[in-house]
Amino acid sequence: MVSLPGVAFGRREGAIVRDLLENLRLVRRTEQELPGLVQGVADKDEASCKAKRDWIFDQESKADAVHRDLSTQIAEGAFFGGVREDMLNLLDKIDNIADKTKDAAQLITLAEISDAKAIAVLRSDDMREFLSNLDKAVEALQHLIEAFDIDRKTILERVHVVEGFEEAADASKHNMLVTLFDKSAGPMDPVTLLLVRDFLFCADDIADNAEDASDVVLVLIAKGYG
Repeated sequence: MVSLPGVAFGRREGAIVRDLLENLRLVRRTEQELPGLVQGVADKDEASCKAKRDWIFDQESKADAVHRDLSTQIAEGAFFGGVREDMLNLLDKIDNIADKTKDAAQLITLAEISDAKAIAVLRSDDMREFLSNLDKAVEALQHLIEAFDIDRKTILERVHVVEGFEEAADASKHNMLVTLFDKSAGPMDPVTLLLVRDFLFCADDIADNAEDASDVVLVLIAKGYG
């Protein structure tokens, strides 16, 4: 039996939680391809970009199929009692991480990027830290859900870890946006500017959805202790 403090998960519910975790691991492997994809874009390595983008698309499709199956199981079965809607919401937030990874991959490969300032942003320490913190936010969410069978204190501590990585990603995103819109180094091609800007906002939604998922866990805790 898997137990959330105050909410007992039976055998079949525990199996769904384990499948949810496996899906989150699949989703994380999907977003972990983004740094290599961004590097390929900066290097103008078309073959590498296509391979990584296609792989992300394929993994997102697999994650989406698992999401649909788990959602159907929860919606149609007598599972989770008063927290059924919250479990479905948690699944949706995890699925959104994969969706945003796919959207970000599509955006950054829509057109060749040749502007020197844009390429510098793609190769910057801020970009490396940004993508790293996106992954750390998803990893922290994974550790958070793994804490379902530990205790309330551990869960609450791990919620704050997710929030910390989301805030760190925001800070790096801000630095890159300032660089992109800084006119002192000369104007940037507007299409390239919009492409990189939209990529940053879309990729940042990965961490935002990880944080949203951690908020759902807080709701589960509140209901379990209510």
